[in-house]
Amino acid sequence: MSSITGLSSDFGSQSLALAMTKRANDEQGQQALQLLQGAAQSAQQIQAASPAAKGSATGSLGANIDIQV
Repeated sequence: MSSITGLSSDFGSQSLALAMTKRANDEQGQQALQLLQGAAQSAQQIQAASPAAKGSATGSLGANIDIQV
C-alpha cells in the first residue's frame, strides 16, 4: 500500500512541476511576442518619419560609403 501512495505522491509533484514549467514557458512566449510587436512598431515609426520616405522614392542616403582599410 505504501508503494501506491508513493507513486501517487510522486505523480502529483511531477504534474505540479510540469504545470509550473508550462506556465513559465507561456509567460516567456507572451513577453517575447510583446517585445517583437514593440520592435515592429518602432521600426514602422522610424521608417515613416525618415526623410527618404517623405522625399523621393529613390533616397540616396547611405548610397556612398567611404571605407578605408
